[in-house]
Amino acid sequence: MLQSPRLDIVPCDDTLFDAIRMGNNVLGRVMGVNVPKKWTEFRDTFTPSYHRWKAHPPLRLWWVYLIIYKPGNILIGSCGYKGEPDSNGMVEIGYEIMPSYRSMGLGTETARALLEHAFSQSGVLKVLAHTLAEENASGHILEKLGFERTDDVNDPDEGPLWRWEISKR
Repeated sequence: MLQSPRLDIVPCDDTLFDAIRMGNNVLGRVMGVNVPKKWTEFRDTFTPSYHRWKAHPPLRLWWVYLIIYKPGNILIGSCGYKGEPDSNGMVEIGYEIMPSYRSMGLGTETARALLEHAFSQSGVLKVLAHTLAEENASGHILEKLGFERTDDVNDPDEGPLWRWEISKR
């Protein structure tokens, strides 16, 4: 588990992936947390993530985590890595926070925990992230953490994106 001052960031395992598929009530009972109806905007990504996770047991650090806001013991989003570090020592992060918990610094805490965890692993030299190609909260979070915008990308599924990178110091 990753932790920050206000968050527990829990790695998904078989039990949690199964609970996600069974619904919020089951997930809440399994985790012992409050699970709001719309805690994620990306529910459709959990099944492909689960299959990749099952197929590559050594890579389980590099996949999906659930974000628990400690003060309310409430599931407020998900985050993680988009796979293991590549041959150049680069790994990509992603995160989402429920709209009602945004603008509280929780996205920054989440991204910082992912960044620190990645750089604590041997062989990780660079972390990258992508945001929509516009000024937004995610871009501000990445700037605050020292990421630099390095490229404009046209993703076939998501359209224009900005690529952000930070190297290990």
